[in-house]
Amino acid sequence: MTYVDGERIGRRSLGWDAAYCAVLGVAVLVAAPWVGSGITLPLPVIAGVGAAVIVWAAIVVWLLRRLPLRTALRLVMVANVVAAVGVASVSVAAATGVAIVVVLAVAVEVALFAASQAAALRLLRPASGDR
Repeated sequence: MTYVDGERIGRRSLGWDAAYCAVLGVAVLVAAPWVGSGITLPLPVIAGVGAAVIVWAAIVVWLLRRLPLRTALRLVMVANVVAAVGVASVSVAAATGVAIVVVLAVAVEVALFAASQAAALRLLRPASGDR
């Protein structure tokens, strides 16, 4: 029988989430002029989103290191759900052609991080005082 460790899953999920956000943020920031040709948003908005995603990656690392794991997972999971809905909305409202599929794929990836964080929360053993 294999024991599934919620703490290990949670820490890995947050670590991979931060790495994914850092890479995605840099990619969006660097490729903003090309991204702008497929998404009908102003270039400064696209670059700003890339920069914000890089900052978010650093925040996720900080949360992982400074807060109780359960709290960090909850915060990042909620942010991921909000981000997935936001990214999906942008794909429908602002994207054209193949960009819709690409942006929706990002929304799905972010939603999957939220799902992994929810799974880790369910598997975490309650700490004293936790509910």
